[in-house]
Amino acid sequence: MADTYLFGPLISTADLAAHQRTFGEVFDLVEAGRTQLPGADARALFGAGVDTADLVALQTAGVPAGVLLADFGPRSAETVRDPGTWIHRDVLRVVDFHAPDFPAAVAHARAAGCEVEGSEAEYEGEDAGFREAHLRLPDHVVAAVLGAPADFFADFVQVSDRRVSEVVSISLPLSDATETLEFLARVLGWDVVYELTFRDASFSELLGTDEELTVHARMVGPARNQPYLNLVDYGLPATAAASLRGRAVAPRRGLLGAVLGTTDLDAVRAAAGEAAGPVVPLDLAPFGATRACVLELPPGVPLLLVETC
Repeated sequence: MADTYLFGPLISTADLAAHQRTFGEVFDLVEAGRTQLPGADARALFGAGVDTADLVALQTAGVPAGVLLADFGPRSAETVRDPGTWIHRDVLRVVDFHAPDFPAAVAHARAAGCEVEGSEAEYEGEDAGFREAHLRLPDHVVAAVLGAPADFFADFVQVSDRRVSEVVSISLPLSDATETLEFLARVLGWDVVYELTFRDASFSELLGTDEELTVHARMVGPARNQPYLNLVDYGLPATAAASLRGRAVAPRRGLLGAVLGTTDLDAVRAAAGEAAGPVVPLDLAPFGATRACVLELPPGVPLLLVETC
């Protein structure tokens, strides 16, 4: 099976500079490359609603992880999420980074002009205690700063000696994780690398809900110390949190999807079957001159799959 890894989130925005500034100042990401896709290639990857796509890749120095920003034309007034849908399911929710010094990282984010949620969560997992703060970015994107004992998180990150790590995970609350777990195992060869269950009022407050959440999170990826998808069940009835299935479609702005690298694009496409879109050429550092396609997860979340050396 092809080696396939999670590079990071795909964020749709009408303001590339604003996101680049925040991810640079707060999370130490640097520009790795940019490109403009021809109209036919943009539509082949991202759908009939897209005429153009300007892409900017940001990367954590020294590791194959980062963020891909996309400015689609025509620009959309709609976003994937908004503050009224924080606990809704079936689209991506939060981009997570670990901070060895949690208070210092949060203070730095505030000093850089980030809007930090008024409350912070502090909860106990089976193996460690966690602290979590949420930063509100443009286009209703949310980034999380995670605090936990350094020796515990040493198993989960490659960068542990800076203010923040590389992207640790992207959370995906789901109505039912069964199909997605099966897809990730069958198509990408990914498995659950860690599980976490907790019940804590401060986390419910952080997500802006009066509902009492019982969180069951399954981290799925190629390895524990590489970025992974965090498949989340908030333990809520369907009446308490609606499904946003079908919202993660370009050119809507926000946390649209994720970017994957793979050593064998054709093998992954074959395994994905009808969930894989057409192949287009892509010349974008840090991936180089290569090929790409989009896979669609069962809940409709797009994964931009890029072939790597």
